[in-house]
Amino acid sequence: MDAETDRRKSGVYRYRNSGASDPVSAGDAIRQLVDSLGLAEKLREQRVLSLWEKIVGEDIAAVTRAEGFRWGHGELTVSAQNATQSNWLRYQCETIRQNLNREVGGDVVKTIRLKVDPSIR
Repeated sequence: MDAETDRRKSGVYRYRNSGASDPVSAGDAIRQLVDSLGLAEKLREQRVLSLWEKIVGEDIAAVTRAEGFRWGHGELTVSAQNATQSNWLRYQCETIRQNLNREVGGDVVKTIRLKVDPSIR
């Protein structure tokens, strides 16, 4: 018996591509897995938090903090160092929300909830 026959009998070929699907790249396979597990939206929501400084700029990010995201509700909670900055943010919320959504590629942020936290430094 030759090596090829040994491999066939051992089942090495049993799980080979049966022609049901074409090969996909690793990146495509990961995207398909993320989509099938329903994680795509959660990843976009998490990305919102990491984009805060880029969207609002260094100066605003120094006196504010994107605290968290209420999953499934689209509510981003942002803390400001004082009431003055919180009021300024209130007037900028819609622009910030639109810029965040454009950056993540979907209507992820629906509302921005503001609060004051003097401990931000």
